[in-house]
Amino acid sequence: MASGVTVNDEVIKVFNDMKVRKSSTQEEIKQRKKAVLFCLSDDKKQIIVEKANIYILGS
Repeated sequence: MASGVTVNDEVIKVFNDMKVRKSSTQEEIKQRKKAVLFCLSDDKKQIIVEKANIYILGS
C-alpha cells in the first residue's frame, strides 16, 4: 500500500551529490556532505532535507 509521501527534488540532489565518485578531486572530497538528516514536511506529504543538520567533513 502506497503512503502518498513524495520525495522532494532537493533530497534527490543531495543524495546524488553524496555518492562516492572515483574521479573526484581532493577539494571536492573535502566539500562533500557526509551526513544529512531528512524529515517529513509540515503537511507530512514530502520527504525534505532538514537544513539545520547537514554535516560536511573538512580537512
